[in-house]
Amino acid sequence: MKYKIIKNVLPFYLLAFMYTGVFAQRKQKLADNDTFEWQYDIECYGGTAKHGFKIVKIWSYSKEKSVATTQAKKNAVHGVIFKGYADVGRECRASHPLMNRDMTDKEYKDFFKNFFLDDGDFNRFVTYATDFKGIADVQKLVKNKKEKKDKFYQYKIGVVVSVASDELRKHLEKEGIINSLAKGF
Repeated sequence: MKYKIIKNVLPFYLLAFMYTGVFAQRKQKLADNDTFEWQYDIECYGGTAKHGFKIVKIWSYSKEKSVATTQAKKNAVHGVIFKGYADVGRECRASHPLMNRDMTDKEYKDFFKNFFLDDGDFNRFVTYATDFKGIADVQKLVKNKKEKKDKFYQYKIGVVVSVASDELRKHLEKEGIINSLAKGF
C-alpha cells in the first residue's frame, strides 16, 4: 500500500520540484536583465558612516519587490563607481563617481560583467545598512502600456546600504581599471 502511494505521488513531487527550480532560474534571469539596464537612483542617506564607507539609499525599479531589494546592492556599487551623488546638506557631501561609464562599455566590459555577477566581487564592498532597518521605502508606480486599458505595475524600492568606497577604489586600482590617486601627484 505504501509503495503504491509513493509510486503515485513521487512523480508529482518531482515535477513540482523541477518547476520551482526552472521558475527560480527564470526569475533570476529577469532580475539580472533589469539590473544590467542600471535603472536606479542613488542618494546620500546621511548619518555617520565609518571612514572609507558611504551610506547611500538606492531606489531600484522592478516589477517585483523582492527583485528590487536583492538588486539594490549591485546598484549601490554601480552608483558609487559610475554615478556618484549630489550634495544634500550638512550631513552629506557630494560624491563624484570613481570612473566614467563610457570607459566601461568600451574597455572594461568583460571585467564589470563578471564583477557584477550574483556571486561576483561587488559583494565584498557592500552590505545592507541594518542600523537604518534596510528597506526604507516602497512605492508602487503605475506605467501605461501602449493601449490605455492595459496597465502594469512597477515597484520603486528604497534600500539603505553601506558601500566600502575606499576598499572598492583600491580594488579597481589593483585591477588596473582606474589610476591610483598617488599617480596624479
